Amino acid sequence: MGSVLPPCTDATAPTLFIAALADPGTQAYRGTPLQRLQIIKGWVDDDGFFHEEIYDVAGTAENGATVSRDTCAVEGSDSLCATRTDSDFAPSRSAVYYARILENPSCHWNAWQCIALSSEERPSACADPEIPWEIHEHAWTSPIWYHAD
Repeated sequence: MGSVLPPCTDATAPTLFIAALADPGTQAYRGTPLQRLQIIKGWVDDDGFFHEEIYDVAGTAENGATVSRDTCAVEGSDSLCATRTDSDFAPSRSAVYYARILENPSCHWNAWQCIALSSEERPSACADPEIPWEIHEHAWTSPIWYHAD
């Protein structure tokens, strides 16, 4: 859950730890494996404009994992963890941090319905390239705030 970091008395940057476990699923359906973990940092600059920076801290978008349109089988990690120290930390600037967890792509509900039918029973929509059959789920944490003095 979210929190507020204590005031910084020196220039020591915060180090954040993030860990995530894939949903184990059920006997009939395996949960979707994880693709990557990210830390997102937000801050307001001296001119009052909000900025956001995204840091991949574990896993990668280029992990080679695929999802089969014919079976909806997926690949990926069952768990990921990492730490990240804020290399741009400025004790005089307030900031917010949160983590985002990305699963590997998986089948959309309509793809599951299509593969449940025999190939002879499938409507033409099952092969229509205009109808999305794949989704990419995300989860995120509550924020951690740093308030400059």
